[in-house]
Amino acid sequence: MNERTKQQLWRILLLGLSVLVLVYFVYQFYQAAHSSVRTEVVRQSTVKDTVDTDLFVVRDESFLETSSDGILIPLVPSGSRVGAGESVVAIFNSDADASRYAERNRVEENLARYTRLNQQKGTYAVNLNALGKRISQDVIDLAELVDNGDLTDMQEQVYDVRDQILARQIATGETVALDNKVTELTSRQKALSNTAEGYETLDSERSGFFIDSVDGYELSTKYDKVSKLTPEDIEKLLESDPEEVSDKVIGKVSTNFDWFLLCSLDADTAKTLKKGETVTIDLPYSAVRSVTATVASKSKADKKDNVAVVFKCNRMNAYIASLRKEEGQIILHTYTGLKIPADAIRTTADGKEGVYVQEGNIARFKQLRTVYTEDDYIISSETPRDGETGDFVSLYDAVILGGRDLYDGKILN
Repeated sequence: MNERTKQQLWRILLLGLSVLVLVYFVYQFYQAAHSSVRTEVVRQSTVKDTVDTDLFVVRDESFLETSSDGILIPLVPSGSRVGAGESVVAIFNSDADASRYAERNRVEENLARYTRLNQQKGTYAVNLNALGKRISQDVIDLAELVDNGDLTDMQEQVYDVRDQILARQIATGETVALDNKVTELTSRQKALSNTAEGYETLDSERSGFFIDSVDGYELSTKYDKVSKLTPEDIEKLLESDPEEVSDKVIGKVSTNFDWFLLCSLDADTAKTLKKGETVTIDLPYSAVRSVTATVASKSKADKKDNVAVVFKCNRMNAYIASLRKEEGQIILHTYTGLKIPADAIRTTADGKEGVYVQEGNIARFKQLRTVYTEDDYIISSETPRDGETGDFVSLYDAVILGGRDLYDGKILN
């Protein structure tokens, strides 16, 4: 290689090194002046501060008994109100009589439904949009019943879906052969009406809620003594086995519209519950899902620093009527506000807690009103406090995650 060639190679090498050095310094300058940022849009969120506990349900229950050995068919739904002297159960002499009675009731119910739908013919003042939404909601409700295994109301929901679809067909002018269905059901009703079933009725001696089942815990504790129970008493109830119930008992009546949920809580948790306060109790493993109740009473703390807490409720339906020993979650507080990721939170030199928000290409510092804290996020209230001043984070702000050397007014790009 001659000298001239060597010099050319050196020049090329030096030029390449110079370019690399220049690129490096340009890159460092760009990084310093144009730091890329990751952001997250602020959304509204609701979180619950809960305590898990076991609950025991107490109702003022009186047994319904019969000496008959016939076939039983309830005349009123479980969990519904009944008056003193009202017939609550029919007792049939044979399976055939019971089946015929049940079929006649189904025929009469369907006849009433189809007659009502048939009368809609020629009626054009129908909001098809609203009817469509109603059908969609009925289908969703039916799917939820199936998903939850709630079979009690499923037949009624199926009828509702069917009726709404038929109503839409009628409103849109489709040919629906309801006349034939009404004629068929009317004929069947007359045929069944000509046959008599042998049965007697069982009447409720008191007013209250009729419940068509028993579980053996009806006499576990006295209804009017629940406020005197200790944490140990409640724990024993939760651990107890059911008592044997006579075969003559075919149901019961909860003779007081108020009923109670009992639990034992640690003293610190019990302090957060005030007598007369209304709380929500989630029951995730039951068809009820949740109930609203008031704090009826609290005992003094025992040696184990536990407190007996009694909640009162007066809501009732078939699912609530079946509650007894339940795993629940008492919602102590509910917080609704802006969910802020923990890695976006900064504290300024003067002690203000907040986040940096990207506004165009500028970083702006906004304060927080923290009401709830978890490891990876906080909830910031949207409601200003009295006398509060300053700029606070808002819904849909783009908060900056991570980032270096951030300050209010910094140019981001």
